[in-house]
Amino acid sequence: MRRFRWALAMLVVLVASYVIGSGGVWERVSNDFMKDDTPYGPGDFRIRGEQMLSMKLTNPETTFKHRTDEEVADNVRLEYSEHWMASPAERANRRTVRILAGDLEDGVEQRFEEPAQQADWWLSSNRNTIYLATGWTDRTQARLPGQRYLPQITQLFKSTDQGQEWEKLPWPEDQNITYLRFLDAQRGYLIGWGPKLWRTKDGADHWEELPIPEGSSNPENSREQFDLVALGEDNVLRMAFYDHAADASRIHALPWGEDVSQESFTIPGHTVMDVAANTEGMVFVLTTQGAPYFSLPSEEREAPRPSAVWGWNGDTLQQLHEFPPELKGYALYLTPSEGLLFDGIDESSLRGSNVTAISYDGGASWEIENEGSSSQGGYYDTITGERWRVAGYSLYRREIP
Repeated sequence: MRRFRWALAMLVVLVASYVIGSGGVWERVSNDFMKDDTPYGPGDFRIRGEQMLSMKLTNPETTFKHRTDEEVADNVRLEYSEHWMASPAERANRRTVRILAGDLEDGVEQRFEEPAQQADWWLSSNRNTIYLATGWTDRTQARLPGQRYLPQITQLFKSTDQGQEWEKLPWPEDQNITYLRFLDAQRGYLIGWGPKLWRTKDGADHWEELPIPEGSSNPENSREQFDLVALGEDNVLRMAFYDHAADASRIHALPWGEDVSQESFTIPGHTVMDVAANTEGMVFVLTTQGAPYFSLPSEEREAPRPSAVWGWNGDTLQQLHEFPPELKGYALYLTPSEGLLFDGIDESSLRGSNVTAISYDGGASWEIENEGSSSQGGYYDTITGERWRVAGYSLYRREIP
């Protein structure tokens, strides 16, 4: 009995440490979140009230032939049920993107599916308008002599009724779309390989290509990308790329209505991970020390690379805080009460764990919280201040004002 009570007490402590954090209490909202959509995964979901929408990239489901008891005893190797399942290229060709919608009480339904290995989307604040860009490559093709990349087929879609009906928009299939950044349902940008930049002012009826920042392209790589593209609350598009010659990140700003971006500032020796800007134009930047990871020699990739947060007031750049090297930041948000929220991973242990840090004094001091491991997905809503987390089939919510 004592052992049972001790085990029960330990279980209560573990559960409490998981659902209670310094930023508030996690509320379990659902025990079977998106459980019926297979293969399982919450996707890039958004929730407002009880309504949910998700963009989900999926792999094809694979099965194995039945083995008899004798075959199991003889260690006969498992075989896929169908021949294509054994081919990584064929499995890649069968990847899709789905748009799912529903409510937390009754579950979700699939409203759209298209072959895709890459996708990005934008969802309007009222949840009515959705833009979706997809990329698909036939992975079974053989590269031609001298061909660096296989061609990708790009498509652009739009829905104005929460994904019930979809329109395929005219778009050149050979022009990649990696990011969608919209101000509203009528005005926005597309950013693709090259990099390339397009703008619409009329809900994607027309697109105009805009010049990219000088020095952001690479003549030797047709699929060069920006390190970061962010659209701030001040309606300014900011593009960041690393200048290896100068050993610095360059951040360019493009206010809405202007055609040519201007360099705002540079950050020496750091790669930009995220940018957040308020309506007054105060800009906060999350960086990782050093050049972009995949540009480094393999022997340098495991060196400590601390994350830092910077502030730019339009005139001066200041490093506000540097986190311990084991905390790797990948997102930075402005909360409804004008706090700063750092989102990242603690890599000090083998399994790693999700970490948030919050600052309410402009980045001078931070309260760090370990949110635990085994998260299948989540996001932070900068409008409502709700933080969402999926662990197993359970959906949790808490407030970060």
